[in-house]
Amino acid sequence: AVVSTQSTGEGMTRTVCKLLEGRHKPIYSKTMDLGDNLVVINTRKMVIPEKKVYWWYSGYASGHRHVYAKDFHLFRPTECLRLQVEFKLDKLFPQYVKDRMSRLYLFPDEDYPYAANISKVIEGPNNVYRSLADYTENDIANFVEAPDSRLREPKPLYEWDDLD
Repeated sequence: AVVSTQSTGEGMTRTVCKLLEGRHKPIYSKTMDLGDNLVVINTRKMVIPEKKVYWWYSGYASGHRHVYAKDFHLFRPTECLRLQVEFKLDKLFPQYVKDRMSRLYLFPDEDYPYAANISKVIEGPNNVYRSLADYTENDIANFVEAPDSRLREPKPLYEWDDLD
């Protein structure tokens, strides 16, 4: 089981894809399906970015539809992660995508029927971004700023180049 409390969607997607494809095993090969069955719980408590948009097109005129991930996550908390994982899985062998997705079990809360069969519980990546209000004044004062590349003086490519 993977516990997805307070983890971002992208970090959780990377972890789930790695386990579904079997990339954590020493005998991993792209041409073989070596992944594990995976139960992900607490998908309702994942951190979803506000700007991400899911869109689809029906093929008809005016058939374009879109929904923001934050709104989509409120109504279908498991579907956000399922779509991200399905999109991120290796498409080199498309026949494996359906098999790998059939081994993924997503649950919005901590209640799930496979509790007796779980052999290992993995905490999801806890890479939640903090807001500016969460930083102390000492953290802000000691923050290292990245150098601005626009302030650099341009250098000529060759000696005979004149920048004037």
